[in-house]
Amino acid sequence: MIREWNEATIKRFLKEGRGQGTGKDYKPWLQINDISSRSRTTRTFGHTTQRVHHLLSDLQLYYFYLLEFDENVIDIREQFPLLDFHEMDLLIDSDLSRKLFDSKTKVPHIFTTSFFVTKVGNDDDPYYQARIVKISSELEKKSTIERLELQRRYFAKKGIDFGIVTENEINKVLSKNIGWALAAYDIQDYPELTTNFTYLKNDLLLLLMDSNISFQQVFEKIENLYQLSNGLGLVLFKHLVARKDVQMDLTRKIYLTKKPCDYGVQVKEVINDDRNKAVGS
Repeated sequence: MIREWNEATIKRFLKEGRGQGTGKDYKPWLQINDISSRSRTTRTFGHTTQRVHHLLSDLQLYYFYLLEFDENVIDIREQFPLLDFHEMDLLIDSDLSRKLFDSKTKVPHIFTTSFFVTKVGNDDDPYYQARIVKISSELEKKSTIERLELQRRYFAKKGIDFGIVTENEINKVLSKNIGWALAAYDIQDYPELTTNFTYLKNDLLLLLMDSNISFQQVFEKIENLYQLSNGLGLVLFKHLVARKDVQMDLTRKIYLTKKPCDYGVQVKEVINDDRNKAVGS
């Protein structure tokens, strides 16, 4: 819950540009310093938006990873406020109307949706999705259901797809594997990898096509071939997964002692020539 909710808070948020902008310029309405929560909060950089995202629970983080890895997603706005909610003239009965204002201060509530996502379809036209991320046990509470119903009516009137996501709809292994790979999305801090990146990449892809050796053996081999520091073979692999130069089954826990073929690893086209060290290894 937000620590203090009054007219001054709303004016301050609006003055700061909260809930406004798109892409890298968007500022979430709620940030992790604004709330007192029993859930773990996270600030994480998003490569789709090129900005830091404020996520208020582990479940939001897991869902964020799925969005970040979705090629159709072009913008992710978390903690998105429905600033024009009270102007929508929705049909609301007396029970629901009590949810519109703070019971103590009578200040209008600013409802937020966990994620407001912009996607592109096959015709490249953008469309929107609003998603509320909640632990399923929360849906047993009448007050939660009432707030969700208000949001459902809001988005229905706007013609925007609205949905609720719980832990039952999120594959945590997949989400964690994506997060694991995304940690190496940017390798600019690893000059050993960027210096000969084209050849390193091709040789690692070639080694991954060898069905007789494990992931760990692949990484040790690329590190020995290029005299890389220990662990950089794994960093490079994660980078290629994050960039989708390597595709594999990410719905299963990854064991580096297993072979790439055990996870159906597929690689983009590689170039075999005398400059690639793995070819003659």
